[in-house]
Amino acid sequence: MAKKKTERKPSSLTEAIGLSSFLRSERTDFLFGMIIVLFAIVTFIAMFSYLNTGAADQSLLESLRPGEWLNTDKEFCNYCGSFGAIISYLFITENFGFSAFLIPAFLILVGVKMMQIFTVNLWKWFFGMAVSMIWLSLFLSKVLSPFMTEWVFNPGGNHGAIGVEYIENVIGPPGLTAVLFFSAIALLTFISKQTITWVRRIFNPLKSVANKASEIVTDKLNNSGSDADETEADDNNEPVSQTQQFANAVKSDNTK
Repeated sequence: MAKKKTERKPSSLTEAIGLSSFLRSERTDFLFGMIIVLFAIVTFIAMFSYLNTGAADQSLLESLRPGEWLNTDKEFCNYCGSFGAIISYLFITENFGFSAFLIPAFLILVGVKMMQIFTVNLWKWFFGMAVSMIWLSLFLSKVLSPFMTEWVFNPGGNHGAIGVEYIENVIGPPGLTAVLFFSAIALLTFISKQTITWVRRIFNPLKSVANKASEIVTDKLNNSGSDADETEADDNNEPVSQTQQFANAVKSDNTK
């Protein structure tokens, strides 16, 4: 007598209601990826708008009262409303300044990856863009702050301003410059090995010029040698052709 097949019981509630298979489906990844891309685009627009409307919105954001974020009285000037003003204030003013634009850029990469439009190494991009954002925050805060005193936020954000002050208190401006230079070279080396060659050429330009001149001289010598070989071959072929013509003439006379 054949045994009846026993039905496997779901191991969890998410599997029982079908949520587990829904979260693993390609359609879910595509839709979530599209949501992330659209959110990143809206964030881009809000952050660009904040560059012009930040002065008007910052006074509201620094003393935000309960329910005011609903923007019922249209008090926020940001093109994306109170959401755009709040998220731009958090990313730009409170954190990383202009380098915060790398955050929605990375979100677009995440969404594209989930939608399977392009194959992207997210860990590599995350590491590179995170280090670049921190470096730019410090660099912009150090270099552009003296020229942007009229702006309501620091070009490197509060993160850059506090980081620059802390590092300079410990190792001074020369130490900060050394840290920024080394971290930039390290990041570029991680991106491309050609950075090592460029740095060597910068620190020893005479060697690169000498190597270039040596290559040019070698090419000219090789070209002149090939031209001489061709001339010699032509000289050797000329008497052979005349002798062959004389032999053909004698052969034709004997035949007659």
